Amino acid sequence: MCMKTAALIAITTISAYALTVDEILDKVEANQNPQTSRSEMTQRVFGSDGREIVSKLISYSFNQGEKSLMEYVEPARIRGMKILMLNEGDDIWFYSPRTARVRKIASHQKNQSINNSDFTYEDMSAKDMREDYTITLDGEENKNGSNCYRLVAVPKKDGISYSKVVNWIDKEKFVPVEVHYFDEDGELWKTLTVDGVKRVGEYWSFEKVTMKNVLRGSRTVMEMDKIENDLELDEGMFSERHLSR
Repeated sequence: MCMKTAALIAITTISAYALTVDEILDKVEANQNPQTSRSEMTQRVFGSDGREIVSKLISYSFNQGEKSLMEYVEPARIRGMKILMLNEGDDIWFYSPRTARVRKIASHQKNQSINNSDFTYEDMSAKDMREDYTITLDGEENKNGSNCYRLVAVPKKDGISYSKVVNWIDKEKFVPVEVHYFDEDGELWKTLTVDGVKRVGEYWSFEKVTMKNVLRGSRTVMEMDKIENDLELDEGMFSERHLSR
């Protein structure tokens, strides 16, 4: 067999096993979206002045993230504050125990900060990015010690918070390693990094997720204190009426 023929066969074989963007993202979703989950987390917000604000919350998800509920339990001044997301984050409600009122978050408010953190409502939703972004596979790259697929997403329409999102996906575990978010001027706005990837039952999870606002100089760290997957949850808790209870 000549060298050219052997090279052609090798290239054809590699191409046959190459994954498409949809296959990569489907594997990511399958690895990270249990039927139900309950997580206890510590949120640490570090301002540009170095000040740290610590909160604790409990997060629930139902039907592979289609419904989610976050409730802050510490400190006392925000205990009972809740955020309900339905339809994978298309519909969001906020409850404040201080005012005892439930209000719906309008579409143009989804890029607002959650509890003064560097995460927005849009960042925390489980919505499939393919609905709002055109995503391409931009090669492979080593990121933070992991061999990754590099995915680049650009908006399909106006009204999207980010002008571009670059996502590095671990080629073996199919979990995000790092994500870069760009503003409307094409400047790097925020970076998300994950640490302590571990197996919880049938799914991959993280011990810590850090969102850094490059432009503002702040960062928010979400530490996972306890994670439970595929447990029994009452679907009724994921309702607007349940928020004020």
